Amino acid sequence: MKIVLQKVSEASVTVGNAIVSQIKHGYMLLVGIGVDDTVEDIDKLSKKILNFRGFDDDSGYGWKRNIKDVGGEILSVSQFTLLARTNKGTKPDFHLAQRGDLANELYEQFLDRLRAGLGEEKIKNGVFGAMMSCQLTNEGPVTIIFDSKA
Repeated sequence: MKIVLQKVSEASVTVGNAIVSQIKHGYMLLVGIGVDDTVEDIDKLSKKILNFRGFDDDSGYGWKRNIKDVGGEILSVSQFTLLARTNKGTKPDFHLAQRGDLANELYEQFLDRLRAGLGEEKIKNGVFGAMMSCQLTNEGPVTIIFDSKA
């Protein structure tokens, strides 16, 4: 399982011409589920995301507070392309990405764990399998990559 976390002051996901999700202060996550990912990977990275200290404390010193401490939100988007292999040729190979139905099941479990840790209203989501347009304002900029196998 791979996750790209970006700290944002705002983020949104649009499908067609409609905004389907948006947040203000928090994280935007791009989440890739691989063929060898299990519930253990989901547990590991959901805990990591919820406890990751990516925010300043009240004095402005960084890396002291987590998403719960600051009352932030999370906008999560499933992103199978994170599992692309690009070492041969010029076309990405997606054989390491989990099939849609199985990936969706694990992705929903990941969202459930985030909701349990942060609150239902604080977790927003894209539309699984849809062609989405994502907009965000990256703060910092802070962009961190998490890999459950690393």
